[in-house]
Order: sequence, then structure tokens, then C-alpha cells
Amino acid sequence: MDGSVRAWSGVGGRRPGRVALVALGLALVLVSLASPASAQSTANAAPPVVTQRFTPGPPSQGCATFPFEVVQSPGSTPVAFEIRITVARRLCSPVGATAAVYAMPSAATAWPQTLVERQIVTLQEPGVYVVSFAKGCLPQQFDLIAGTAASVTPRVVAPTGPWHGPLLFPFDVNTSLQWRGCGPDPVIPEFPAPALGLGLGAVVVGGAVWWRRHHLATGSVA
Repeated sequence: MDGSVRAWSGVGGRRPGRVALVALGLALVLVSLASPASAQSTANAAPPVVTQRFTPGPPSQGCATFPFEVVQSPGSTPVAFEIRITVARRLCSPVGATAAVYAMPSAATAWPQTLVERQIVTLQEPGVYVVSFAKGCLPQQFDLIAGTAASVTPRVVAPTGPWHGPLLFPFDVNTSLQWRGCGPDPVIPEFPAPALGLGLGAVVVGGAVWWRRHHLATGSVA
């Protein structure tokens, strides 16, 4: 009787160790199964369209009010649309903007556009700020918009519907670009309905804006 009890106790004493080993092995299997999925999810994450870089300039005396002492220089390459902003003197108050990326329905249809990415840009210290929009195969519009509130970038915009906020540099239409992506057809923007009642001058200005955007998109104008 005692021997049987001792034998049973001995087997029972080894059970916790075996259970622990089985549990550990099961945990390792689950981790090995989950890790590739996690790595694949990370690998499949699309890189951001908007990137920023800043090169500090020499210290300045006093401060300036935006847009004084600020010069913008937009440019387009085969791989990116960039807006270079030079702040010659420290701005008295920080200036916030939003770099927005809107998806267009196709290379030949500009509207309605759907927001796919937004990134805050802050200007204040003297130096050179470069806001870069990567050109991909998808037709998209790139804008640098004044303000940082979510309201300046509605989810969907259209000439006859909601509009996004004004451009940070409203008198320089070159700081906005409609990129047709890999599509063979040029983008043909639709004129906003209010512009139809503004007369010949508005049509001429609108045509100039279209011409500039069209040639920027096709790469024939730097």
C-alpha cells in the first residue's frame, strides 16, 4: 500500500514539470506563427507620401511676421514634387500648415478627391524647410494648406462641394500640383461652379492655372 502511494506520488510529482514544458512549447509555436504575419504586415505598410527636412540657417536678429522674410520655391522632378521654403529671419510666431495628399478618381478625372494623408508643417526658425510629395502610380493632388486644424482638410473635396482650406502661399498656384500618376491621359481639372460667373478674366486665369498644372504633371515644366 505504501509503495503504491509512493509510486503514484512520484508520478504526480513529475506532472507539473511536464505540463510546464508542454505549455512552453505551445507558446513558442504560437509566437513563431504570429511573428511572420506581424513582419509581413509591417513590410506591406505603404511609406508616407509626404516627408520633411529642415536645414538650420544662421541666427537672426529680431523677428519677422509671416510672410515677410519668407521665400517659397516649388519644383518638380520625375520622383517628387517639392516645395522649398526659406525663412531668412526667425518668425515672431510659429506658422502652421498642412501638407495634404488627395486621391483623384483617375488620371483624366480630377474630382471628387478623397484625403489619403495629411502632415503638419511648422515654420519659425531661420533655415530651409523642404516639403516633399513622393510621386507614385496613383493619380493624386498635392497641396500645402494654411492652418493645422482637421477642418482645413475635409475627407472629400469637390468644386461643387466642400473645399479644403486656402494654400499657405495663395498667390503661388505652383505650390499645388495635380499628379496624374502612371495613367496615360492628362488630368483635366473641372472649373469650380462660382468661377463661371466671373467673366472672361476668370476664365483666362483658370486656363493659365490648368496649363501650368498640366505641364507640371507631365514633367515639361520644372
